[in-house]
Amino acid sequence: MKLSISRHGSNGALRVRRLVLMGSALAAMAGTSAVMAQAAGSGSDEPAQAQEQGQAEMQPQAVDALNKLGNYLRSLKSFRIQADSVTDAVLTTGQNVGFLHRTEMSVQRPNKLRVVITGSRAPKGLVYDGQSFVLFNDTLHYYSKVPAPPTLRQLAADADQKYGVQLPLVDLFYWGEQSDDEKALTSALFIGLDKVEGKWCNHYAYQQPGLDWELWIQTGPRPLPCRFVVTDTTQPSRPQHAVNYQWTLNPTFDAATFVFHPGPGARQIPMRPPLASGDDQQGGAQ
Repeated sequence: MKLSISRHGSNGALRVRRLVLMGSALAAMAGTSAVMAQAAGSGSDEPAQAQEQGQAEMQPQAVDALNKLGNYLRSLKSFRIQADSVTDAVLTTGQNVGFLHRTEMSVQRPNKLRVVITGSRAPKGLVYDGQSFVLFNDTLHYYSKVPAPPTLRQLAADADQKYGVQLPLVDLFYWGEQSDDEKALTSALFIGLDKVEGKWCNHYAYQQPGLDWELWIQTGPRPLPCRFVVTDTTQPSRPQHAVNYQWTLNPTFDAATFVFHPGPGARQIPMRPPLASGDDQQGGAQ
C-alpha cells in the first residue's frame, strides 16, 4: 500500500503515481506461472481438499466466484474495512523486503469515502465527500484537493484517468461489468477451503499475463474478500503484496468522518498526472 508523493520543481507540485490500496490495483502488477489445483464445488462451510491437476485451466466456478463477489460488493451501501498488509520492495541486490501497513477504509454510498494508511511514518490517504477529492501525506505535510464528480463510480474513473490513482478494491467491486474482464484471465482455479482469521473462506488462484493472484472469499451469503495476494512474476524475485481484510457492514459514521482537515503545518499543492516511468521519483513512499 503506497501513496507516492514527490516534490518536483519550484512549485512543489503533487505528482501521484498509482495509489495501491488493499490490493485493488491488479493491472499494476504482472505474471504467468502455473498453479496446479482443482477441487469440487464450493459454498459449504465445511473444509474441502484441493485435487492436484497437471495443467492450468479455466474453472467456471472460479470465474463465477469473481462475478458473484463483484455483484455482492456493489450491493453494499456502507461499510468499514480494516486491512493489514505486507508489500514487498525489491532492493538493488535482488532481495525482497516487506513493508507493513494498516489501512482503514470507510465508505458510504453513493458519494463518501475516507482511506487512512498508517505504517512506520505519519498517516497518509484520501478523502472524498461528493464534491472534492483530497490526497494527503502527513509525513511530508502536503495535501492536494481537486473538484470531484458526484458519485464514487464516477470518481473511480476520473481519479484513474486524470491522476493515475486507483481507488481501493475497485477491480473487485466492478469485476464482471466489462466484457473483457474474463478474457484477461489465463487460469482460474478453486483450490479449497481455508480459515482466515476464524472465517471459512474459499481459496481461488488466478493468472493473467504477467500476474499471479490469489483470493480468499468468505463462504455463505456474504461473499466478502478475506485475503488477497498478488505476485509480480515479471521480476526474478517475484515480489508480493498480501493483505487480510476485516469487514464491518452498515456501520454508523460520524459526520466528520468524510471531512478533511489539514494537519499542522500542511501545505496545499497542485495535483498533477502521474510521472512517466522514466522520470519517476518517490518521496515518502513508505
